[in-house]
Amino acid sequence: MARPMSKRTSYLIVGTLVALIVTAHVFMWLSDMATGEKLMWTILNTIGWTIILAPVFFVDRWLDAIKARNSRDKDG
Repeated sequence: MARPMSKRTSYLIVGTLVALIVTAHVFMWLSDMATGEKLMWTILNTIGWTIILAPVFFVDRWLDAIKARNSRDKDG
């Protein structure tokens, strides 16, 4: 059975992903693309990554709460 990923590894992966996305957007904004088009792609990308990352974040928080409750029930 595979080991679960540590919090540190998860944060490192998400941080790297965010850094790559920000870098791509900086290069896009420095390009000669039309400003309206840059804004449209930035908004679309922001919405898309929010749809992807928000559930991951909330499920992680939910699992932490479940683990804390289970360990509290087991101890008490």
